[in-house]
Amino acid sequence: MIMEVKDIDTYCKRGISPNASNYLTAPFDGVCLQKFFYQLQASLRRFSQWEEIVYTLIYIAISVSAVIGNGLVILAVVRKKAMRTNRNVLILNLALSNLILALINIPFLWLPSIDFEFPYSRFFCKFANVLPGSNIYCSTLTISVMAIDRYVYSVKFLKIYYSVKKLKMTSNRKQCFHAVLMSVFIWIASFILSLPLLLYYETSMLYVMREIRVMDQNGQEVIRSYGWRQCRLLSAGRLPDITQYVQLGMSVLQVAFLYIVPLVVLSFFNVKLTRFLKTNTPSLCSPSMPSNRTSGVERNTTTKRTSRTTSLLMAMAGSYAALWLPFTLITFLIDFELVNNQEYVNLVERIDQTCKMISMFSICINPILYGYLNTNFRHEFSDIYHRYIKCETKSQNTGRFQHDVSSIAHHRQDSVYNDDATLLNTGRQSIVRDGSSSPRGFRSSIRVCTTESKMIGDRIVLDDDIEKDSFV
Repeated sequence: MIMEVKDIDTYCKRGISPNASNYLTAPFDGVCLQKFFYQLQASLRRFSQWEEIVYTLIYIAISVSAVIGNGLVILAVVRKKAMRTNRNVLILNLALSNLILALINIPFLWLPSIDFEFPYSRFFCKFANVLPGSNIYCSTLTISVMAIDRYVYSVKFLKIYYSVKKLKMTSNRKQCFHAVLMSVFIWIASFILSLPLLLYYETSMLYVMREIRVMDQNGQEVIRSYGWRQCRLLSAGRLPDITQYVQLGMSVLQVAFLYIVPLVVLSFFNVKLTRFLKTNTPSLCSPSMPSNRTSGVERNTTTKRTSRTTSLLMAMAGSYAALWLPFTLITFLIDFELVNNQEYVNLVERIDQTCKMISMFSICINPILYGYLNTNFRHEFSDIYHRYIKCETKSQNTGRFQHDVSSIAHHRQDSVYNDDATLLNTGRQSIVRDGSSSPRGFRSSIRVCTTESKMIGDRIVLDDDIEKDSFV
């Protein structure tokens, strides 16, 4: 990359005859060299001015939308103690990682990629790579854990439904503590996966002209070097070829933990959960002895809920696959030098930046998929809007919350009883007859299906704190 003296002579003359005896030791014109260097730097800018404006506006829109969406999710969980359940803690962890990524997206990922030079410090070089990397890993791992948790929760709920007497439920506080520990573990694992970025990213100078004798504006002869500071993977005195291995290793880790593992987990457990809901959703009454008054309505409600849950699960896996595939593919091709044709460098650079931008859309979509489409979060968002935006208190019944687990759990309002006292009395009578106590975290049975005045079975409805631990 360093230019030879004879190459510099073609751009800046020395001010004396080439045949002079002291020509090779004569200094260059410092003003001319500085102008030439600036022109060279401008020609190496990766994007044109209008492209910078377009990309910057899109990144700003993504960041602002993500800050608002994920900020609302965090506020909904933090402001109300009843919303602090194990599943909502995982949603909070996802929103937190997305919020941090939205705040650092422009200063750490976009702005340094505009110019050929990296005008920041060594600390910023490491920090600008580790922080976004660990946050992206945190988001994908959290999504994977949430997919597993949804399936386990639904299977556990069905077992609870059919076997009340054998139920052993841990407290809501203990479940939240487990979710917090899992979130901490996810952050630690994300940092470990990003550790090579911290160890091997360094700043270095890429010189164009080094130790050139020039005449400055004051007429004094000085020695100057011209080049750009770069932030890139360096061996830092280790084995000469270790940088290449680190680059390839990081590429494999990205493909595995940013795409393959989360997508496989999402697809596998969402498919299992979809089949589970279709085949194991419990009916309110025995199929052989239906209740004429409620069976039709409940069947339609069950079908709608199962269909909605299935569609949402497919949207979660599909959106992740669509948004992260371009970035994963182009990064893999670039790192393994499968698209290193110099004729298409500018095109590859624009494709790479566009793929990064597409993947960043996930931090805007995640609050919608895991927050707004959740009944309880949507309820909290509405309350936040009326309380803080319209400055009014929204009338609501805080004792009742919908539970969108699936058709497994139904609204309390669906009960044939309209009076809470009647519900509790019926439950108490059932408990007395069964000779068992109501399990912690659950209310007693609220519906009794009868045929010829005989009790067939009881139905379980979650308490308020459990109902806030929403499925979707």
